[in-house]
Amino acid sequence: GREVLEGWERMTDAHDALDAIERIGTHAQKVEEYKKLATKLLTEANMQGLSTFVRRLSEDPPQRGEAVPTMISRQVLQDFVSELFNSSLPQAQRRELGQLALQKLKARLSSFEEPFSIVSEKMADILQADEDWAGAASVLSQIPLTSSQRNISDDYKAKMYVRIAMLYLEAEDEVAADTFVGRSHALVGKSDFTNLEVKFQHQACRARIYDAKRKFQDAARHYYDLSQVGKATVIACMGEEAAAQQGDLDRVIEQQNLEALSKAGVCAILAPAGPERSRLLAMLCKDERSSKLPMFPMLKKIYLERVIRAPEIEQFQKLLKPHQMAMTSDGLTVLQKAMIEHNLFAAAHMYNNITFEELGFFLHLSADRAEGIARGMLLENRIPGSIDQIEGMIYFSSADSTQRVKQWDAYIAGACMSVNDITQYIATNHPSYLMPAES
Repeated sequence: GREVLEGWERMTDAHDALDAIERIGTHAQKVEEYKKLATKLLTEANMQGLSTFVRRLSEDPPQRGEAVPTMISRQVLQDFVSELFNSSLPQAQRRELGQLALQKLKARLSSFEEPFSIVSEKMADILQADEDWAGAASVLSQIPLTSSQRNISDDYKAKMYVRIAMLYLEAEDEVAADTFVGRSHALVGKSDFTNLEVKFQHQACRARIYDAKRKFQDAARHYYDLSQVGKATVIACMGEEAAAQQGDLDRVIEQQNLEALSKAGVCAILAPAGPERSRLLAMLCKDERSSKLPMFPMLKKIYLERVIRAPEIEQFQKLLKPHQMAMTSDGLTVLQKAMIEHNLFAAAHMYNNITFEELGFFLHLSADRAEGIARGMLLENRIPGSIDQIEGMIYFSSADSTQRVKQWDAYIAGACMSVNDITQYIATNHPSYLMPAES
């Protein structure tokens, strides 16, 4: 045995060295010598030897020699893959060996779940660094997270599901991302789930998915929740060390929250016009931070149910992302459809009735198309009223006393907001005009 231990280290061929180690009698000695051989091959950057090492320990039966007992190979390979990705080998060579390890370990996944999971995560890191988002997501999605052979925590499962979803979102595959966000939802929603970073990333994924799928109302709500993130969550996402290096963490948090609030504002404007959107707009307009948003004037006009003109729409369009300007099935862009529906919603509060021709002129559409859009909103109960096709007329239901009070309250709120804007302007630019408050 001692001669075998000393002999393999002088061998230049990896097959011969592995054959020599196989002849060692004890389990512990074999494991130790396999580890030494792996370290030697990595130090020498012996790619042929490393490939032979991976194949011999993972295959059953191997192309040469006897199969290494699973109890030994599992332990050795788990240590080897960790050492491989922390070695000084060039990334291209680590990637090549990682792909080989994935192929071989996957063939015997029931025996090598742990090393397979380690290799998958490390390979995903490499692919992500190369901006191969879909490739990284595909590798991670093959990790067996529902296995009964390993004790996998909910925290790890949720972390993996959310990471895969984020990668698919970068690859612009919202369907695949939605699948993994759905899997993480039940875990993140548990009362004992406390990982703030994963909770935040999960919420961000849901907002982006709703946004990408043009479910703007849901997206706006999720973005608004993200705009109220506190310091504890930001530190959890950044890491305590990185957070400590930030010169002004409160300012960073404020900027991130304003960015999320801005996305909420954009999605709220693009959301289907109706009572639900009105409630969402009210929430945003009452938030003091909203006055800092570039789309706030338009947000306020829409909240007050005022007609939006073409120059305002063109200015707002500059804030949109490509998917928010995509063409819909009815031949209108997302923005065009949102603005037409809003102006029709505003018209329903301005008129008791209107002809198809007049509505078409009001919306800059043909009479037939204006009628079709109005019919859709009436059927969805987004505006109250009825259509008389014989007379070519749309009748909007008269507002009852409660609705009139709400409308009057909206006018008062608009006036108060305008007065507040004027006061803030005077305080900022002409502070001497303000009278000191009496004590």
